[in-house]
Amino acid sequence: MTSAPPPLTVHMYHHTHWDREWWSTRERFRFRLVHTIDAILDALAADPELSSFVLDGQTLVLTDYLQVRPGRRDELARLIQSGRLFVGPWHILPDEFLVSGEATVRNLWLGERTARALGVEVSRVGYLPDQFGHIAQMPQLLAGFEIDSAIVWRGFGGPPVGGQAGEAEVGLDSYLYPRARDARFPAAMQNEFWWEAPDGTRILGVFLPLEYYRSHYKVNPDDLAFTEDQTTGRAQRTSRYLRSYAATDVVLEPMGGDHLPVDPRLPQLLDGINRALGPEGVHYRISSLDAFVRDVRAQQERIQVVWHGEGRAFGRKAHLLPGVLSARLYLKQRNTQAQTALERYAEPLQAIHWLLGERYEHEYLWTAWERLIENHPHDSICGCSIDQVHREMMVRFDEAQQMADLLAEDAHGSIAARVDPAFGQGGSVVTVFNPLNWTRTDEVRVLMNAFLELSPDTWMLLDHDGQECPFQVRTVFSEVEKAEPFAWLGVARGRPHDANEFTEVSFVAQDVAGLGYRAYALRRREVPVTSGRVRRYQVLGDVALDKGALAVSDLAVGPGVLENQYLRVTVDPNNGSLNLLDKVTGEQYSGLNSFDDGGDNGDTYNYAWPLGDQRFTTDRVQTHLSWVEVGPARATLRVTWPWALPQGLSEDRQSRSTTPVPLLLHSDVTLLSGVRRVDIRTHFDNTARDHRLRARFPLGAPVTLSSAETQYGVVDRPVALPDDQRGSSEPAVHEHPQMTFASLSHGSRGLTVLNRGLPEFSASADGVLSLTVLRAVGWLSREDLLTRVGGAGPTTATPEAQMLGPVTAEYSVYPHAGTWAQADAWRAAHDFNAPLHAAVQTSQIVPLRNRHRDPLGTLPPSGQFVNVDGRVLVTAIKRAEDREALIVRFVNQTPEPQPVTVTLAAGIISAQHVNLRERPLDSLDLSGGAVHLTARPWEIVTLALDVPREAL
Repeated sequence: MTSAPPPLTVHMYHHTHWDREWWSTRERFRFRLVHTIDAILDALAADPELSSFVLDGQTLVLTDYLQVRPGRRDELARLIQSGRLFVGPWHILPDEFLVSGEATVRNLWLGERTARALGVEVSRVGYLPDQFGHIAQMPQLLAGFEIDSAIVWRGFGGPPVGGQAGEAEVGLDSYLYPRARDARFPAAMQNEFWWEAPDGTRILGVFLPLEYYRSHYKVNPDDLAFTEDQTTGRAQRTSRYLRSYAATDVVLEPMGGDHLPVDPRLPQLLDGINRALGPEGVHYRISSLDAFVRDVRAQQERIQVVWHGEGRAFGRKAHLLPGVLSARLYLKQRNTQAQTALERYAEPLQAIHWLLGERYEHEYLWTAWERLIENHPHDSICGCSIDQVHREMMVRFDEAQQMADLLAEDAHGSIAARVDPAFGQGGSVVTVFNPLNWTRTDEVRVLMNAFLELSPDTWMLLDHDGQECPFQVRTVFSEVEKAEPFAWLGVARGRPHDANEFTEVSFVAQDVAGLGYRAYALRRREVPVTSGRVRRYQVLGDVALDKGALAVSDLAVGPGVLENQYLRVTVDPNNGSLNLLDKVTGEQYSGLNSFDDGGDNGDTYNYAWPLGDQRFTTDRVQTHLSWVEVGPARATLRVTWPWALPQGLSEDRQSRSTTPVPLLLHSDVTLLSGVRRVDIRTHFDNTARDHRLRARFPLGAPVTLSSAETQYGVVDRPVALPDDQRGSSEPAVHEHPQMTFASLSHGSRGLTVLNRGLPEFSASADGVLSLTVLRAVGWLSREDLLTRVGGAGPTTATPEAQMLGPVTAEYSVYPHAGTWAQADAWRAAHDFNAPLHAAVQTSQIVPLRNRHRDPLGTLPPSGQFVNVDGRVLVTAIKRAEDREALIVRFVNQTPEPQPVTVTLAAGIISAQHVNLRERPLDSLDLSGGAVHLTARPWEIVTLALDVPREAL
């Protein structure tokens, strides 16, 4: 006699997954959203048996809905309060790899703020159903918001524990088990698993073996057999499949999908299914994610699988769609600029401004963050929507950037007004702010009114010790501001200037304290000097110059050569690549910044190589060299390749066109005085379609691993692909995500490539790191690729994804000994991404507040507001959300414990260790006015410091 199967409860959560913009625009989708939520509210009110509905884990749908249905606000809030409608915890469902860790934190905070405004609570389940892979630190981020679980799909998976090996691919029978490719990840799965972050934080992971999209039951009154198969039969097949993965006696099944409406029939249909499946011990209930997690937690000792780090396993029945890392790179670059403006300048400068007794623009900052985060859904930031969607994104980027820049400018101006004006002796005092938490020597650029007629011959720049500092100038034109011969500048009306013309002053600021400042003074010379016989940089070789007593920087130039005290860069005359001598280690690197270009017949989701691909390189292209700028702070040499590439793809899309188009490729190579990195700005007018262009950086030694910064950490990945990829519905790829850097090392040789908003790189076993600077494709999705089975969206032409026209990519090369960790390469990466910020005490334009700030003289010419001493990276300086306290957040971005000491110039009254939600964890003792603690490897630490204001 066969024993009855053990009881199984199926928690069915009814939901709609809402892409705010994708294959249509935000407003067209919002129109549908309004009517979808109308129907949800009506259905919940009409039938108490329809006990709950999950509104996709994001609160932005509430904001979008209530803007046009304000009259249903109370009804909506009551359903959330009563536990029948579930929202959040996110504000939007973000892509995880393409936004910063701090943006992810702000996203969760916005979800909470939106819910508070409605007087409701968000769901405490981390809903991540459709993200294109998952970052390693997501468990720590969620736990920081008191969220102890995550619902996931892509990037996880495998055959069930104790079950047979899988063989299924996308497009095959959904009830077959996937293959467990890639031995880095668990070979078998359960519905429930422990997901562990690099710091050891564990949360409950819930894997969706049949994904999140489960369409409504199909009923045909005229075909009873069809109806039976599509209701009871489907439920039977589903429950048996989910049971095979179950660690407990409960399983989770979605009911809903992309933009699907509520199904009022569901309670009645489940009643019939329960009657039919009762003998099998299966019982369906309309439920929520929160209720399911509670039931699993009661039996969590039965969970066997532990998944460490990022969820990025290819070929396990769910596409990861890695080509989104490089689709429409201009979006990624604009996002990086806006994030940096908020995180590195607007928030910390506003916080310091607040410590000085001024207003903290709390809601203004949140307005900027909200506008930026509206661009962070995966269909948006990933670049895989229609062209109109991405045009609208650029306006949101512009708005967020402008707000961030203004908030930083205003706060820094207030700080600069407090520097003792006597230091300037009648000149213009320039205050340089360092947004990072270590002492830096780096370039500063500041815009001065053109009517001042600034030049090194007639003006001098002095530091706070009275030492003259070399500087250089150039004319630039502002897109948003104007300059006039304002009376307060004391300028005579000399030669005319365009209204938007400014003089950019550049110099290298020495030893600016972390989260501190150093003031410099621009003063007119009493007697002009002539530079006819003196260059304030060195010219290599025997030249009839360099006479005189003016200070000369360590920067040296020659034909095809740039050099400073740390590095020597020589352009290869045969192909324009760079040869680099690291004068600190003695190691030499050759062939840097050469380019290769291949065809791409893929779409915005996946790169794909044409069957008849042709690859082109700059290895045999004769280059032209020209100097863009040479001065004591910065020298820039332009390398130009007059190149030609195929116009596009052949008519059958399997080869590259036989028609060439010219492509004039430029790399502006910059070396700074006293700075140990080589900055590169590559720019060109893209004239070719359907191709991928990459810059190459050979380490000069073989490697087995690459290392790349991820959100709040660094991830090592093998350079070799798994050996079982042939036939996968989406084979693993060499391309990986990165934040600010990727690195290779072998013994004493280390090479780290820094980037600004270029999130895709690859590395090969022979030690070549390739950085994607352009991927041009013309389709949102296609179904004829060699690198993915099936479509990932509608087959829609997206001609603007070809990125025809101007293209710019900024990156930098940092050579070092040993690994990235031994060299603290992450510091160089953030130096490159967060330049020193300058403010002038005397306004060069109409003052932002339409009034001048009176100089107060309460600050010395140099100082430090916040001192975070230790090998950690500060990621946030801001005012607390719910109290008058300063928030200081940092991450130990190394694999070893790190001692940290935190002090404030204003002093600390008391200190608490808080979570990311800013809830207290424990109080911290003060010793000598300082907080001392040890950060675990990869730990994110948030401190709330009670401080005396106006103490500075």
